Amino acid sequence: MPVLAPIAWLMIMMLAGNEAHQQSMKLMTRPSDAAALCALDPPTRNATMSQTMPGAPAAVRCAMTCTNDGGCKHFNYVSTESNPCQLYHYRPTNFSVLPNCQHYYMYEQGRLHYFLYCLNLCCHLYN
Repeated sequence: MPVLAPIAWLMIMMLAGNEAHQQSMKLMTRPSDAAALCALDPPTRNATMSQTMPGAPAAVRCAMTCTNDGGCKHFNYVSTESNPCQLYHYRPTNFSVLPNCQHYYMYEQGRLHYFLYCLNLCCHLYN
């Protein structure tokens, strides 16, 4: 019976895991020289940045805006724009290196990654 408690805790943590812990953002770069790329395709919408964590870097607040938008998977952060977050509900296909513009994409680390994290944590707690 004592074995069931850690298993139940592990399942609850896996099923109730916060999506913010499972999503990450990556800067899209040109393979030849790692220069930051900017999507040239029209964004789905321009958005004002999230006011959550006002001290966070602007690109992080733009990522939070994307995460809170139901369909956003890609975004440009354009530091010179009044609405610097350009959100994409699709994968842009045209990119270029532009000053003051960086393109990021959101990716899921997946349930398996989170399950292994919880399993590792569970093993450390009960050993």
